Amino acid sequence: MFFISVIGVILLNCGMFLSYTYISEFLQGVTHIINLDLTITLFVYGIFSIIGNWAGGRLLAKTANKLVLTIPFFVSALFLILFFVGEYSIPTLICIPFWGLFAGIMNTILPYWIVSAVPQAPEFGNGVFLSMSNVGVTIGTSIGGWLIVSYATQYIFLGSIAVLILAFLAVALRVKKFDTKQPAY
Repeated sequence: MFFISVIGVILLNCGMFLSYTYISEFLQGVTHIINLDLTITLFVYGIFSIIGNWAGGRLLAKTANKLVLTIPFFVSALFLILFFVGEYSIPTLICIPFWGLFAGIMNTILPYWIVSAVPQAPEFGNGVFLSMSNVGVTIGTSIGGWLIVSYATQYIFLGSIAVLILAFLAVALRVKKFDTKQPAY
């Protein structure tokens, strides 16, 4: 269960950071949101990320497995929308709060997913979470950079979707095989 959880965290974080790392590049280069508008847009993203942290904690306490199983689909759906409407300001600006919200929820899920796999050693789980999150960021950033150089900036979203599908498979395997019933922390 622990190793499946580690793989899930790496893939979930990779899927998010594959796109998030290049959010400014996307907003400036594809959507043409610049200067103060870019600052405000990123501020809105951040505010909704904080709300997502709070909401993620509440949802984990009630339905942890359902939340972890569904979040890759919500994020993938949002990224698919951004892939197609990213060059238009209004639809993109409507999507940004949801992106922040889902990122905040994901940031709450990831430590829970590892720590709940080793409840007898939460400090160890937290240390592994930090390390594996960094692995996910590194891989995601690398893939995202390659997609931008090889194709175009908006292809980061398709890359994220592909990784999030793999993340879903890891998460589903853990839920099916181990059916964790542990409380949220």
